[in-house]
Amino acid sequence: MLLEFFKSSALFILCLILSRFIGLPSNFTPIIAVASFLPFLTSNKYIQLFLPVGVLIITDPFLGFYSSMPVVYFCIFIASLFSVLSKSLSYKNLIFRGVASVFIWHILVNFSVWLSGGLGFSLLNTYIMAIPFDFQLLLSTLIFSTLFYFSREFFINFYNRFNLKSNS
Repeated sequence: MLLEFFKSSALFILCLILSRFIGLPSNFTPIIAVASFLPFLTSNKYIQLFLPVGVLIITDPFLGFYSSMPVVYFCIFIASLFSVLSKSLSYKNLIFRGVASVFIWHILVNFSVWLSGGLGFSLLNTYIMAIPFDFQLLLSTLIFSTLFYFSREFFINFYNRFNLKSNS
């Protein structure tokens, strides 16, 4: 059972790393969904807190550095922190954590963009111009969170049925 956990965890981490390289549309990423979903996979608070940021740290040297990296890392850490502090492992709570994390992302990352020059736009225009990108982040967070949650439910039910049949 422990070996299966490590295999599935390694596969999950590998998929997350690969998702950074496969050329998804801008801001269409599973990273916040993963940060929100990790409590469903492990009770280890350190993994929940540091795995999503760790994936960014591993992949960003290959993808390139950018001025708002510290703020992006902070936002992903905050998404992870929401998950660690959450008491409920429900779908509703998973979605709430994801939406709240994207909202914080929108506020902090775009403030950082504006602060660093923001292409010469006002703060309000920076926020407005970021809406399509951050909407993609919200959409991807909702899609991946839903995919993770219901895939987990399917496999748990499948395993339970299979296990019940083999024990009969």
